[in-house]
Parts: sequence; C-alpha cells; structure tokens
Amino acid sequence: MHIGLDFGTTNTKAAVFDGRSVRHFQLDPGNPDPTVIRSIIYVTRDHQVLIGRQATEAYYQQNIGRPSKFVRKHIGDIEMVLSDVGSVKGYPVEMTTVVRDVYAMVDELTPGRLLHSLKSSLASGPGSTSIFGRTIQLEHLIAVYLREIRQRVETAAGNAVQGVTMGTPVSFVDSPGDDGNRLAVERLRRAALEAGYPQVEFELEPVAAARHYQLTASRPLNILVFDLGGGTLDLTVMQLGTAHEQRLLATGGLDVAGDTFNRRLIQGLLLEHLGRGSTWSDQAIPFPEHLTESLLHWQSVLELNRPETLHFLELAEKTSNRPKQIRALASVVVNNYVARIFDEVDRAKIGLSTGLFETIRLVGTDLDIWQPITRSQFESLIAGDVERIGKCVRETLCRSGLAANQIDAVVRTGGSGQVPRVTQLLGQEFGPKKVVDDSVFGSVAAGLAIGAWQQVGSTD
Repeated sequence: MHIGLDFGTTNTKAAVFDGRSVRHFQLDPGNPDPTVIRSIIYVTRDHQVLIGRQATEAYYQQNIGRPSKFVRKHIGDIEMVLSDVGSVKGYPVEMTTVVRDVYAMVDELTPGRLLHSLKSSLASGPGSTSIFGRTIQLEHLIAVYLREIRQRVETAAGNAVQGVTMGTPVSFVDSPGDDGNRLAVERLRRAALEAGYPQVEFELEPVAAARHYQLTASRPLNILVFDLGGGTLDLTVMQLGTAHEQRLLATGGLDVAGDTFNRRLIQGLLLEHLGRGSTWSDQAIPFPEHLTESLLHWQSVLELNRPETLHFLELAEKTSNRPKQIRALASVVVNNYVARIFDEVDRAKIGLSTGLFETIRLVGTDLDIWQPITRSQFESLIAGDVERIGKCVRETLCRSGLAANQIDAVVRTGGSGQVPRVTQLLGQEFGPKKVVDDSVFGSVAAGLAIGAWQQVGSTD
C-alpha cells in the first residue's frame, strides 16, 4: 500500500487511492473530523509520547495552573579563545583559552513539553533540542510523529504501508532559499525513513491539489492553485490536460498563513489586556514591549517563565498604572495559559469565516479577558498580509505567462483560504465565479495519494 501524506504545519491527513476513489484514514477519532489530526507532539518527563488531540488534552491536564520550581543546572561549558593582542602596559599578551561553565534556570516540575509547528523548523531551525536531559534531533521528533501516523494507517487499512508520497510547500517557512528548501526535504526524508516508510517520494502540495481537482475536470483547463494553510501560502499555475496530463507554468509562495493571522489578532486585541501600553515605577517608565510581544510566538512565551522575569513583573505590578494587566501577564506565564490563548484566538478566527462577530474569552487565576471582535476589525488587522498575498498572486501569474482572464479556475484549498477577505481578493483578481473549493483539508492528501498510485500503478 502506497499512501499520500499531507504533513502540515497545523494538521496532518493521510489517504490512499485504488484507481477509482480516494480513502481518507481516520487518524484522530476524538476530532470533529477524525481524518484530521493536529501536528502536535507532547513528550512527558518519562518520555511517553502523545500526538494530536491526546497531546493537547494531556498538556492542559498536566500543566494548567501547576506550580513551578526553578533550579540552577549545569548544561555544559563554553570555550573562548582570545587572540594575541600584543602587549598591555609593556607586558606581552599571548593567545589565551578561557573555559567557562554554562548554567541555566530549569523548571524541574515541568511534567512535559508540547511541541508544535515542527515543519516550520525544517528549513532553518535548530538541528536538535534538549528534552528532559536528552538531546533529540528534529528529524527524530518528526519521525516519532510520522511513525504513529503510519501505525494508525496500517491498523485502519489492515495492510502495511510500503511507500509514501509526502507533500512539500513551494517554500518552507523561514527558508533562506533553495538551499533551505533542500535541507528541509532531506530532513523530512530522513524522518520518514526512520519512521518506517520503506519508500519515500515528494511532491509539491499545490501540484497534488491540482491533481485531485483534475479528477472532476471535463476539459483542459488553466488553473491557479491557491493553498493557504497554517504556515505558508503556496501558489501554482498549471495547465491541466486529459488523461492526467499536467504542465507546470509557475510557482510562488509566502510565509504568510493562518499562524500569521492569529498573531495579528493577539497583537491587535489582546496585548493591551496583558500590559502593553502601561507604565511602571515612580518615573512612569513604559512597560517593556518585548515582554508582551513575546506572546506572539510559542517558544518566546516559554522564555518568560524565568525567575528574573517573574521578579520584574512582581515589581512592575506594584508600581504600575495598570497593575491588573501586569498581574494577568504574570498569570499567563506562571499558569501556562499560553496554549489557551492560541487555541481561543484560532477558534475566533475560524468563527469569523462564517459569522460577523466573535468574542475571545480567557478566564483563569488573575486572568479575565472578554474581547469582542468583528469581521471588519479582523480584516483591518490582516490588511497588510492580504496585500502581500495579492502581490504574490499577481507576480506568480506574471511568471506563468498567462493573464488573469486566461485562468479558468482558482482552486482554493487549505483552512486559511476560507477567510472571506482572502476569497474576496481572489474574486477581485479573477472573478468570483472562477474561485472554487476543492476539499479544503483533504485535497492535498488526496492528490498525493493519486500521485503515489500513478507511480506504482495497479500492482499496489
């Protein structure tokens, strides 16, 4: 059995094609759509690994409101070589090597670590991380996740996975260029092989989406595949012929996607509830912006949970003109509410795709936020990002050699592609009737599965 696997920044899907129809595997029965599983790993202190909904639930259960205890631990040493600087006050100074021990403050009560958006680190992120005393390679973490996906697929199918075709974006998040993309693909290949996939192939995600759309096409078409997911925007202009004939004309992409929209909501609406714009001390010193801006990224929030930062927040609260907001920020840090913030913001964003009004509600110890938001407010916050998306669409179309009126269909896929302002943009560029949906969360996995079948034929 050769499958298609869409390992995404936010979600993952797996599918198989038998020459007639596509089957999507149930990967997370607890989800509203059990064929979609979150691309999340939770590693406990005893190195038990959970993924998807189980990972999120375990994190909430074990971490929300728990106490912290920081201890100073030795993590290694650093060697500094000082070159020859001639002489100081007439005395010769030769090259000197200095070795210093390096310590870090570590929360020894942490029951586990939640890891997400691992795909976003493939092109330029660190090669390894330390988890409860063990140095673990990024490829190994992804392999753990992919192995569990393989085992769930095999259980559902009653058959072994003999090969996989995995999707790749046009450009990985934070990739410095082609070298970064090649590094990301190689890392992903090593992870899949380690996870037990005997044969590993890759295909661009928008090309896979186009292949799936081609199943329903009754005539040759020029199409633009618009894939806006959690981490990246991927664009592909293609000519679709008959009998699976395809001609790739141009590709394009941005590191603007659903995660970007979430950060805009946090930055525009929530940071003032958590200290931004306040002052502290008798001199009314502005509260440090980097402390509130840290809430825009998961890993930087974790860095706030340090004794020196918490001591400053305690001092700032006593002298602040808005002590309640400073106390709320400290509560988010100490009580590990950051996951709630990201989940609640994402829920509100999704709600605004079908409704005109939502509220962001966050309640906990010393935390009580009720923030209304309208769709027009949201669209104002992401206006700059939408402008960049429009520019990228026009540039990609220009490289294809086609004009907008020569595009027969704009195939929209990816969860963030459902944002109404994005749909409106595409309608303005190509005409509303040309914008079509193709299995928002499943078209890439389906196209990858079709591609896998075409590679091995009916012998699979």
